[in-house]
Amino acid sequence: MNKWIVLLCAASVAVVGCFDNKGKPEDVPTAIGLDALLATNRANIVRVILRGETRSIPDEAFSGLAAIKMIDLSERGTKDVPAAAFGLKGIKEFYFARNGLETLPDLSCWAETLDYLNLDDNKLTAIPDHVGRLTRLKWLRLNGNKVADLPSGLASLTNLRRIYLKHNALTAVPEVIKSWTALEDLSLDGNPITSVPDWVVTLPHLRAVSLCDTKITKLPADLSPWKKLDLLALSACPLPREEMKRIRAALPDVDVVF
Repeated sequence: MNKWIVLLCAASVAVVGCFDNKGKPEDVPTAIGLDALLATNRANIVRVILRGETRSIPDEAFSGLAAIKMIDLSERGTKDVPAAAFGLKGIKEFYFARNGLETLPDLSCWAETLDYLNLDDNKLTAIPDHVGRLTRLKWLRLNGNKVADLPSGLASLTNLRRIYLKHNALTAVPEVIKSWTALEDLSLDGNPITSVPDWVVTLPHLRAVSLCDTKITKLPADLSPWKKLDLLALSACPLPREEMKRIRAALPDVDVVF
């Protein structure tokens, strides 16, 4: 998780953030809050954090952001992404969590750059096919929505490494996940899923699988491909004791959590 230190930059009135990027600290010009964004020379700003900003954001706030890579518009109490935001170029990370979003707008304007999308804790019931145009995505967060399935149009997300779908309305593991052969981290906690298809076990790069608080009573017969996992989380699942024993015996070197 990125750690932020807010400090006053002597050279300008911009708010600058310092974050830990996988253990390598970097100084990244960051505007935190609408007042800071409006007051500063925006040409060098890389990260814009307007989380919790309930005021209307004027179009001018998004002008001149030539270096921007990340924008956080979470917890603003609005379902609408400001139209001017879609004119930003080079966005790699987009946060729009906890806003009551019901329909996801087309984000294809960032198809060539976006690799992280956080839509946690909204009111999405479906994910539109146009998300499949975001082919650079590596991490997709959809926790805490009402999604019942994922469309086949997302099969093009072949660069995806992490998919988080905790606490949705999935009754089965979405078939489209089979196409995401680069996937390393799969989280489906808190869904009424009753079974795990054999193909999930054969995804070649999986390192972490979390199925906690689902209705799964049995895993596939052949668990040998999962010997390479670092973590298999199955807590609060109605697994019989004998099935637990079988899983542990099949995966002796995996951190299995019941």
